[in-house]
Amino acid sequence: MNFWLIVNGKGVGNPELREAVDRIRNEGVNLSVRVTWESGDIARFLEEAVDQGLDRIIVAGGDGTLHEATNALMGIESSKRPALGIIPMGTANDFATATGIPGPPLDALSLAVHGTPRAIDVARINDLYFLNMASGGFGAKVTSDTPPALKKLLGGGAYSLVGIMQAWRFEPFRCHLQTRDGNYERDLIVLAIGNGRQAGGGQELTPRALLNDGLLDVLTVESFSLSRVGNAIHELRELPIDGKLVRYHQLTSMDFQSETPLPINLDGEFHEFTQARIEVCPGALTIILPDECQLMYEGKPANRQGRGR
Repeated sequence: MNFWLIVNGKGVGNPELREAVDRIRNEGVNLSVRVTWESGDIARFLEEAVDQGLDRIIVAGGDGTLHEATNALMGIESSKRPALGIIPMGTANDFATATGIPGPPLDALSLAVHGTPRAIDVARINDLYFLNMASGGFGAKVTSDTPPALKKLLGGGAYSLVGIMQAWRFEPFRCHLQTRDGNYERDLIVLAIGNGRQAGGGQELTPRALLNDGLLDVLTVESFSLSRVGNAIHELRELPIDGKLVRYHQLTSMDFQSETPLPINLDGEFHEFTQARIEVCPGALTIILPDECQLMYEGKPANRQGRGR
């Protein structure tokens, strides 16, 4: 079997990655390396790999690189999409961390080469796809406003630091949400739509999410005064469907409209939307994950018709 490793150009000089590639090649694995230079390179490499009949591609980079690879893969005919292996080399690596993909490049590359491909869901917001999380409102603003140098210095902790600095001056967003559980007008400080569970350098926003249940988990937190902090904390622990401040839904689709552009972070990439259709694409991609991945449902898939909108 032949493999291509697509490396984000920022990480090409990483000595541990170079050593990992050498070690895997010494095992007799036919591994070729491609390096990204500009936007669109991942999509081009994937098209070339499909033309050559490769059925497994490995990407090395952060959540943004994974986001680009996901959208490129979803642009390929489903019957021809190669399986995807992941070497986490970003700042937060939220998807890799939550799924248990090893951090050391050699361990991650070994898993990507020798592991078993597993089908997972992909989420879509309008014409963009995301694999892990769409975090809107305060969380997205924090991620987009965190300086790259600070992220590099503090890692995921940089998001918490910037969040504390911004919390006092964040303005909530007026949103109209349409879900199977009803229609709501809400002043939101958090809107999290999870195929995976965490974002922002380790913040677990949708803790009940699974990658292969045919559902998206949606967390909303409404604006509240300091006198209601205790209520918000209680509801965040309970995650009720119909809480006063916090609501947690599991569904296959939803719509939202916002009076002003709502900042949304899609797997590390910043976007703004005033209206959006969000839905799940069940089993759309094949990923190499650890056998003991906690985000994979091992039983019979959920009844998508009965539980979705």
